[in-house]
Amino acid sequence: FNNSAMSSSDLESMLKHALGRIDSLERQHEGTKTLMECEVRALREDIVSLEGENKAIKASVKQEINALRDDIGALKSENEALEWSLHRLASKVQEGWEYPVAIQPDEYWQNKGYDDYDIHGLRGFLGGLKDAVSQLEHGVFESVLISHANRDEDLMPHWNALFQSFDLINPHGTGVVLDFQSIKLNEKVMRKICNHGIRRKNIGKVSFSNVGFANMRGAISELGIALESPKLKSFTWCENPIESTEDMNLFTRVLSQNSALDELEFTKNGNENAHALLSGVDFSTYKILNLSSNSLKTYGRTDIPDLIASNPPLVELDLRKNRLNNDDAVLIAQSLGGNTRLRKLDVENNNIQERGMRALYEAVNDTSTLNALSDGNHSCRLEGLSDDFDLDTTNLQGGSDAGLCDNRMIKIHELMMERYCDGDGNVPHLNTEMRGENAVLLAPFVMESVVRRHDAFRKRYDESSACSLGLLYELVKDWKMAELFSFR
Repeated sequence: FNNSAMSSSDLESMLKHALGRIDSLERQHEGTKTLMECEVRALREDIVSLEGENKAIKASVKQEINALRDDIGALKSENEALEWSLHRLASKVQEGWEYPVAIQPDEYWQNKGYDDYDIHGLRGFLGGLKDAVSQLEHGVFESVLISHANRDEDLMPHWNALFQSFDLINPHGTGVVLDFQSIKLNEKVMRKICNHGIRRKNIGKVSFSNVGFANMRGAISELGIALESPKLKSFTWCENPIESTEDMNLFTRVLSQNSALDELEFTKNGNENAHALLSGVDFSTYKILNLSSNSLKTYGRTDIPDLIASNPPLVELDLRKNRLNNDDAVLIAQSLGGNTRLRKLDVENNNIQERGMRALYEAVNDTSTLNALSDGNHSCRLEGLSDDFDLDTTNLQGGSDAGLCDNRMIKIHELMMERYCDGDGNVPHLNTEMRGENAVLLAPFVMESVVRRHDAFRKRYDESSACSLGLLYELVKDWKMAELFSFR
């Protein structure tokens, strides 16, 4: 009976021991399983991260290759243009050249009823025209400024000399620049400029500023013909307000029909004209857009933020000297979140107050947390904010020439250095911003980024940053070291 009782006790003890062992093994198994799941999850995250980095690298390499091809093409075109110019210059030096139209003395113009102001303008006009024709004849013409002619009925012989010299425009290179300022143009002259000149020749940029058109609708129609040129890339329409709604509709149509333009300056034309332009023209292919000095007030329209949010090829947007308000600024700030192409945005001299300024500032430099800063826009150089929202240091160190990753690195490093120098240090912020059981895994990457920024600073400025070394020491000394070394 005792032996039987002892056997039962032994069996019970053995059973409890076995169950305990099983329970221990199950806990170990669960721990191993959890660890394996964490490692698998981490590996998957690494794979996704590497795939993303690989994709970004491929896109960057492709972009660099395309940029190099464009540079090579531009250099070839420039060399061809230079060879053409040298040949033309040599031939003209041997031939000799004189301006084909007689330039009359002041008395001639006085007898025709011109006052002293008109005659003074004529001297500048005829001198500029003569220089332009001479440069075209000799093949060294790059740009011409035609200005200050308040009458045009007696100037056709001089205009014709210019139009004839258009045949000598260098067919190679990026094209010449025509700039008409503070001048009156009749229909005949405008037709010659647009049809015989801009449309048919290698003219890359045209500017009409403060021009008195004898017939605005006729001028816009001729402009539509000129804009058919595949060579014309840049167009300026400054201080030429279009009064008629029908004429402005025609203007937006002729702009919309052109597919070669990638740069537009539309300034000092007034709020109504700017509204019609924004609602009537598709800017999805433009690279540079200047809408400054139009007294533009949106009245709640979202054409500008919608354009930015679509992430078009646009790299520069000038909105200075308008009447944009806080609501406009907030919408623009929100649109910057998904834009990676805009390199420069200027909002100086608008009606944007503290709320709007803060929204724009935080869109590119939200220093509330490292995550908020990292998630902001790092491709756009924002200008025109008040002194309370100073971006000069960030713009100076990064700027539009730095890449997106470099700009983000610069901003994060700047914030960490500010925290380090302010006395509180980074550790309290990092403990708050990077919580969770896997936060320790981020420690090596944070420290590596400090070292990388330190190396980049030394490479760019040929000197090291003592603050970077102090920052690294702070992290090594006080943040996550025990957890990092005990991590399995």
